[in-house]
Amino acid sequence: MSLNEEYIKVGSDIIRAAYNVRNTAGRGLREIFYEAALEIELTEMGHSVRRQVDVPAVYKGVVIEDSYRADMVVDGRVIIEVKALGQMKEAECRQLLTYLKLSRFKLGYLINFGAKEFRFGRISESLPYVNGIYRLVNNI
Repeated sequence: MSLNEEYIKVGSDIIRAAYNVRNTAGRGLREIFYEAALEIELTEMGHSVRRQVDVPAVYKGVVIEDSYRADMVVDGRVIIEVKALGQMKEAECRQLLTYLKLSRFKLGYLINFGAKEFRFGRISESLPYVNGIYRLVNNI
């Protein structure tokens, strides 16, 4: 399987897992619940999942520990930020972009289980972000 195919597979599994969680649990729960439920779904699909992963920041060649923490890393290559908000603002998107830049990962998902409309959105849409799932690609 090529690298592109691997990213497509993990991405489609992340989306399917997110829909499974949202359809089963609904909205209105805490972020930590959705994070754990998403981990269960992805693990059952055969993916390795790490939660609360430190993303090191480097300043003048020195690693600054505990600067940033990503909610989830799937298969050591995809970052997921989990939210449970009625509406997201630009800060939530910037948070994932920061993690992608610092980690040099190529793919990230911002999943808001609190969104009224649990479907794909585009980061370029007008604020606030009202949909539940956003995919960000880091063109390193």
